[in-house]
Amino acid sequence: MKINKEEYLLHIQDEKEKIQMKRVLDLIEITINRHTISYTDFLEPNLIRLAESILNRFREIGYHIDGGFENAERKIISIYSWYYFYEKNSDSKVVGLEIKGNINNIEHRDVLGSLLGLGLVRDIIGDIGFFENSIKVAINKDISNFIIYNLNKVKRENVKVKLIPGEDLGQIIVDGDEKFIIAPSMRLDSIISEALNLSRSDAQKYISSNLVKVNYSYETKAHKDLKIGDLISVRGKGRFHIKSSEGLTKKERIKLVLFFPK
Repeated sequence: MKINKEEYLLHIQDEKEKIQMKRVLDLIEITINRHTISYTDFLEPNLIRLAESILNRFREIGYHIDGGFENAERKIISIYSWYYFYEKNSDSKVVGLEIKGNINNIEHRDVLGSLLGLGLVRDIIGDIGFFENSIKVAINKDISNFIIYNLNKVKRENVKVKLIPGEDLGQIIVDGDEKFIIAPSMRLDSIISEALNLSRSDAQKYISSNLVKVNYSYETKAHKDLKIGDLISVRGKGRFHIKSSEGLTKKERIKLVLFFPK
């Protein structure tokens, strides 16, 4: 079977998303023709939604989505022939990495930086969760042994690393800080400016430079209207949720509560 990929990509405008969905279509084609199981890398929620919209159009296949953590954001999709009986976590590519040691001053970026410093790419690393006595990471099991043998320090701290089943990763408790802002509108540039203490023009430069994502998708329109619940990330500056609206000021400016996860 040869899939006409362009037919399934007409509704996708973003070029990076289109490239990712072409890879998903390649895996679908391989699965159908070879009667095997294929796996994506870890995908962000927007890509998972797009992939599902494509996968659901093929009766010849089934699929399973797994990120290890109960509330995982980044997940791997397993694609298999329709007659393959797929049990939960059977043949899953997701395993857990448990890191212990002096972890009190270690942050998300430290863990990710140490893993990338081993020569790994972000796509084979899932979510990172912080727990009372350990840090847990969802990873692709194909590189699990490599990490076990090579990861011994995080942020100059000696650590001990072991593998755990993906289903033992549990649920990530998201810690962070709230910030109250008053914005003139719900425009993207306005919210970023107030949230990150930037000038409006600097916020617009980040947006036009393709450094801003809204709900995991790149956004280059400074005038895009945001809504409660949206997740905004700015490369090099961090990310935040628009948690709630607290009404309007007397001058009809918008009062918002933002949440910055650690």
